[in-house]
Parts: sequence; C-alpha cells; structure tokens
Amino acid sequence: MNQYQHLYRIAGKTWGINKNIRRLLYKTVIERTLCHGAVAWGHNMTSRLQKKLDSIQRLFLLYITGAYRTTPTAALQVVTGLQPLHLQIQQEATYARVARARSSSNFFTVIFSPTDYESKSSRIHIHPPNFVLHSKISFAENHRDSGAKAIYTDGSKTDEGTGSAYCILENYGIIASWQGKLDHSNSVFQAEILAIKMAIETDSSLHRPIKIWTDSLSSLMAILNPKSHHSMVREIQTLLLSHKHIHLRWLKAHIGYLGNECADQLAKEAITKGDPFFLPKPLSYLKSEI
Repeated sequence: MNQYQHLYRIAGKTWGINKNIRRLLYKTVIERTLCHGAVAWGHNMTSRLQKKLDSIQRLFLLYITGAYRTTPTAALQVVTGLQPLHLQIQQEATYARVARARSSSNFFTVIFSPTDYESKSSRIHIHPPNFVLHSKISFAENHRDSGAKAIYTDGSKTDEGTGSAYCILENYGIIASWQGKLDHSNSVFQAEILAIKMAIETDSSLHRPIKIWTDSLSSLMAILNPKSHHSMVREIQTLLLSHKHIHLRWLKAHIGYLGNECADQLAKEAITKGDPFFLPKPLSYLKSEI
C-alpha cells in the first residue's frame, strides 16, 4: 500500500505522468517487488493467495488506466496488456527452477526438464592472468581474397529452422566443409558459436597458423569475455588457448567476400540438408515456452 500511495503522489487520474510511464513503473518496480522470491513460494499457489494478488494488482491497474472502480479486473488486464499477477509469479518460479535450480518443473500440464536447456556456470574456468585471447582475435584486420588457406563460418535461422556451417577455402575453391542442422528452437547465436567451435576442432591438428573468419561480432565478443557463462563459449576459449596457431578474425557480411558468401550459403542449406546436430535449447526459448 505504501508504494501505491507513493505513486499517487506523482500522478492522479487527470494529471501527472502518462499511462505508458505508469505501466513502466508498475512493471519495473511494483511487479518486481511482488515477484521477489517467487521460486520459493510461487509454484504451489492457493486460490486464496491468487485472490489476494488479484486485489493488489487491481489497485495498480486502476492507477494505470484511470478507469472506473467498477471496471472488471480482467478487462483492466486486457487494456493494459498485463497478465494476472499469479500467472506471472508462477512463470518466474518455473523458469527459476528449471534454469537455475536445474530441476524439473511444471507449468499447468506442461513439464519442463532442465536437460533440454542450456546450463549456466558461474565459476571462472580460466585464471585471469592466463586469459590471453586478445592477441588471437582481431576486429581490425582487412580481409583480402588472396587464395590463401582460410576457414569461414556462419549460422542461419529462418522459419524453417536453424543451420550452422563452415568451409575451408584454398586457391579460391572449397576443399572441405561441414553443415549442421539444428532444431528450430536453437538460436542463430548458438549456430554461429557452434560453427566456430567445429572449425577450431577440425584444425586443432594442424601446426601452421590459420585464420578463421566470421561475420558474427557477438560471437567474438562473447569469446573475449572471461566471465562468460556459456558452455560452448568456454570450450572455444579453452581450445584457443591450447592451440596457439589458430586465430579468429571478424569481417563484414554480405559485401562480396568469397569465403563469407560460401559459408552463408552452406549455413542456409544446412537448415534442410545438414547433418542433424543436437544442442540444448537456449534459456531465452524457455521463457517463450512458459
């Protein structure tokens, strides 16, 4: 009630901040406060608690809309685009159990298993003084189609699915390639990272310097982050530190570089023609499923 009274001091029904700002304040302050600790108490919710939460939310819905007090709560939720508070809390409790506690959980009749989704690791796996990847990754080197042996990676996602691929070019021709068909739930970031990882593993047996080119800026930035929680990114970091001859380079996409265009085409084809490759679903997909 204190928060409700504080909000009424900065806006009334006919004056003060507009409805969009009121809704934003509700989502970022009020809802966050009410959902605090949802993983501990929000999963098995009684009907009595649901009614209590509805009555609390109703006050703020009236505040946001300026509607008559006789307006049904369900109508207010539709107008503001806000779902019932007890459902929001149950969703967050389910997500926390699966993504953080790594235990199976259900949302109504749907059961979510943690093994289907990516896991996060909070520990630093490489001691900071030994994390020397900046010399192996460059964003500034100018790319030239010189015919020298090089590897190009790419990932692609469409309505049909997700694909990952790399190709090895030498003397302006493809001498080797790989295509992986991922699940439609996998993200383009996962596809990009997987292509880089597969390329590094392929060339780990070589003993001469070789460059792997990618147009994925987000992938390279993730690899440069010593605190990354992404398991595949961590595997790449370890591989790069173990194989000094492999270097990653960034290049602009879709400006005519032969290797980049070949990798892009292979990644798109991989969506339907690639070898099936299983990757856990990203946690962002879990949020969309709940």
